[in-house]
Amino acid sequence: MSIDAIDRCVAVLVGGFCAAAIVTGLGMRGDAGIFPVIAGTLGLLSCAGIALGSLRGRAPDEPPAALPWRRFLCWCLCVLGLLGLMVTVGTFVALPLFLLASLRWLGRLRWPAALVIAVAFSALIYVVFVYLLSVPLPTNRLMG
Repeated sequence: MSIDAIDRCVAVLVGGFCAAAIVTGLGMRGDAGIFPVIAGTLGLLSCAGIALGSLRGRAPDEPPAALPWRRFLCWCLCVLGLLGLMVTVGTFVALPLFLLASLRWLGRLRWPAALVIAVAFSALIYVVFVYLLSVPLPTNRLMG
């Protein structure tokens, strides 16, 4: 199976989840459904773009792109590390470490650029979820 076929399958699958989020958000009372509808719509548009982009034609002599298994496995291990660290050391220690590792080794960014992006994105997540939305995020076990 080529990477384009995998992209299409995953885009359709995730697009279905986004459509379900939209339907769920539309069924909520008052303003409670605004966030699921917005997030689901953006996700659905992204999935449609990925699915349509994977349909582009190839030259007849061009072989299909193979799945980069080592990078995919490394990314999966980074995600598992993120989930494990979120529970043990907290979200705002685990998230910058995850971003730094994935941007540095998978995105092949230099250390300064990866560090700036990781810290800025983590700060943005903190402001949006903790201050604006008042969502309790996982903290470490030592601090409660």
